Amino acid sequence: MKWTFYSSLLLFIGPLLYSQAAYIDMSSEAGINNVGFNRGVAVIDYNNDGWEDLYFTRIAKSNILYRNNGDGTFSNVSQEAGIAIELDSGASVWGDLDNDGWADLVLGNRDVPSQVFRNNGNGIFTDVTQESGISNTGKVQTVLLADVNNDGWLDIYWANLGSENALYLNQGNGTFIDVTIPSGTSDTQLNMGAVFFDYDNDGDQDLYLSHDADQANILYQNDGKGQFTDVSIEAGVNYEGQGMGVDAADFNNDGYLDLYITNLYENTLYLNNQDGTFSDLSSSAKVDDLGMGWGTTWMDYDNDGWVDLYVSNETYFPVFGEFYDNVMYRNLGDLTFAVSSSNSPLNSSLGGYGTATLDMDRDGKLDIVIANSGATDGNQLLVNQTNNEHHWISLELKGTLSNRDAIGAMVYLFATDLRLCDQVMAGTGYASQNSLSVHFGLGEYTEIDSLVVKWPSGQNEVFTDLLVDDYYHIIEGTSITNTVEEEGMSAISAKIFPNPVQETLTFTTFLQHHTAAISYRIWDSLGGLKLSGRLPSQLSNQQTPLSIPSTWLNGIYFLEIRQGDDSILQKFLLNR
Repeated sequence: MKWTFYSSLLLFIGPLLYSQAAYIDMSSEAGINNVGFNRGVAVIDYNNDGWEDLYFTRIAKSNILYRNNGDGTFSNVSQEAGIAIELDSGASVWGDLDNDGWADLVLGNRDVPSQVFRNNGNGIFTDVTQESGISNTGKVQTVLLADVNNDGWLDIYWANLGSENALYLNQGNGTFIDVTIPSGTSDTQLNMGAVFFDYDNDGDQDLYLSHDADQANILYQNDGKGQFTDVSIEAGVNYEGQGMGVDAADFNNDGYLDLYITNLYENTLYLNNQDGTFSDLSSSAKVDDLGMGWGTTWMDYDNDGWVDLYVSNETYFPVFGEFYDNVMYRNLGDLTFAVSSSNSPLNSSLGGYGTATLDMDRDGKLDIVIANSGATDGNQLLVNQTNNEHHWISLELKGTLSNRDAIGAMVYLFATDLRLCDQVMAGTGYASQNSLSVHFGLGEYTEIDSLVVKWPSGQNEVFTDLLVDDYYHIIEGTSITNTVEEEGMSAISAKIFPNPVQETLTFTTFLQHHTAAISYRIWDSLGGLKLSGRLPSQLSNQQTPLSIPSTWLNGIYFLEIRQGDDSILQKFLLNR
């Protein structure tokens, strides 16, 4: 009888325990729990060492860049990097603006000019705002990157509070032009969160704006050339509330991206109906959190193949006399969610604003970082300890014809009856940015039938024979490798950018050994040697530019880099 009772009890509580999100607060141990008026957090691997770093924007205090040391700790490198900016920065976003292989930083400041910083590839940044031609002086709440006209260069959008938003088009030569008015995106309302996402699956980046003070939210449809039309009413997403953050993901696995908006009072979930319209499922899905919502992010925390939802609340702000903590909603796979964060660090009671996800320790599980705004609140790093046997795959995409970071790329995964999709986005939630890597939970599936990448350039690629529980690097039109393959490769690796090449070929060489000089040779597609030379070994991890003679014909060429017995061959396209 006793055995029967406890067995029945375990059968009852087992699913409850299994469904709980298990996270531990490692903020102090990691060294990122700085105090005071933090607004947003942006995730990026700024130094290309394979470990994702963190950048916090703050009000009335210096912004902070934390370098991931790869051992569970971070180092504050803001001062030496030159981006310890103290200008009331509301938001930031990272992306490779010049397609040189290094992520640049775009800052959204409040009431003072916003800024652009070029990553020099040596851990130091240069302020290039003045020469870029950019001038945005609004009270920035969100800043986004997207290639709005699919020309291979990332453009910048600032969402301002109570003044005209700003869209700057990248000219591909280090300069930008203001196209806010002609593009149709010159909203002047109380803008808060914003996101670029392809809601109609037509291959271009559409734009959603969240507004405060009962001003209707806006969905702008992109015609593919960077011209936008307000389709909010037709699409049914012109919600009027106290909107704050917004993020997009395919929560019902139908191949279309859905929307979640945080508000003061009830949050809003919009299901994409695949016909240009959305349905409000906030109440029936049980995700209409009543708190003072700010940051939000979609993530599959338990790797079961259904994206879950995390909400960051300003818990010091009472709603109808009650205070609401942060919350994790677990996706049940039937258009409903259940709270899975009870009695967990996930239920933070601090003044949460921006939040973002990353795989901080490269264990295949998504961790969470929160920017807390209280005067005595430290930032938080919540490390995922959820224990199950679910599988996963992580993808880092690099564009060649597309922008280097492949921002805007859609990725589709097929495994028997499992259908998943996600998009690379730069700027989500509130004033924050998730990792640029695409992470799919696979549940119990151990085999992937195919992976389809729809690049912003219009190219589609299909990959098969992929392993689960591994990290992949995909270079548009060139290669796909995983960690097993990369560990067996030469001690030399290299990156070519931009690719295609016009007048100058630039490559960066990465070495495990520094005892011998490096030689390089360039061959044409017929095997003819076109150019050769030597580099000193100290040029490891440095950019090397080579001018391409005007007599060379357009076409495919091969760059060979050799050091001792190690060599690597890279393909590039010359297209003047």
